[in-house]
Amino acid sequence: MWKWIKIPKGVALLAFLLPWMTVSCQNQPLAKASGIGLAFGHVTTMGQASGQSGEMNFWLILAILAIIGGLVLAVIRDRSFAKISLATSVAALVLIWIGTMRYSREALAAAAAREGGGNSFDASMGQSMLGMIQIDWHFGYYLALLALVVAVVMAGLVMTGRDAEASEKLAGLAGEARKAVEQVAAAAQAGMAQDGGTCPQCGKTVKAGVKFCPDDGSAITPPPPPTPPAASA
Repeated sequence: MWKWIKIPKGVALLAFLLPWMTVSCQNQPLAKASGIGLAFGHVTTMGQASGQSGEMNFWLILAILAIIGGLVLAVIRDRSFAKISLATSVAALVLIWIGTMRYSREALAAAAAREGGGNSFDASMGQSMLGMIQIDWHFGYYLALLALVVAVVMAGLVMTGRDAEASEKLAGLAGEARKAVEQVAAAAQAGMAQDGGTCPQCGKTVKAGVKFCPDDGSAITPPPPPTPPAASA
């Protein structure tokens, strides 16, 4: 399982390139950013203030570095470094959580109060504006978290020596799923190959499920029901 641990770490890294967050007001998008955009301050604003703006998020930058470190470790080192690999994944999860907390309503409200400079009117205006703001987290954000959780679980299995058992169970489940798919495909193919009836006009035999002749549009005469086997004396 150690050789596969690089896959979820790579997925987590690639997830930073996907959309992470959209800020909208009354269903009108105001800004959007990918994970890498949030990390390095490349937030796309829309409307009259369209362009690129934002501040670097060092927590997310550290999370990216932790993922890269764990990925490199998985490539060049053996399973004896599973504990360090687990630590890098846990660190990345914590850093992402801390880094994205600054975009919560509570953090934005606190920022609005600080920018008001103690002016109660400005602070109340900021609070009322925040009431109309909606922050949506997208697929890239959740994919990064899920991939890191998978990496943590895989590293934990390697550390405890249970990865071989887990791999056997996964292989068994994959084999059962493959057999089930093959059985369904065979049944579907058999149903398609079965005669569905005959056209009374041209005599053409069609597949099961076809109700009208594709040549002349006549209603298909269904095939006779199968004859039950004769009872033995």
